[in-house]
Amino acid sequence: MAWVYLVVCLVAYLLGSISFSVIFSKKFAGFDVRDKGSKNAGTTNVLRTVGKRAALFTLLCDIAKGV
Repeated sequence: MAWVYLVVCLVAYLLGSISFSVIFSKKFAGFDVRDKGSKNAGTTNVLRTVGKRAALFTLLCDIAKGV
């Protein structure tokens, strides 16, 4: 049964390492969000530099990671 916890921890770690802000900024605007604005890979910087739609997708995906 301990292997189940190990797998869950591994999957959670891998999901947490995905940066949706970088993915969506490259897809919607063609640049890395860490190169613009506050240089922070967060939803607020995506909102400022890319737009509302990309920020909404980033926020929803980040919330889904937490769930």
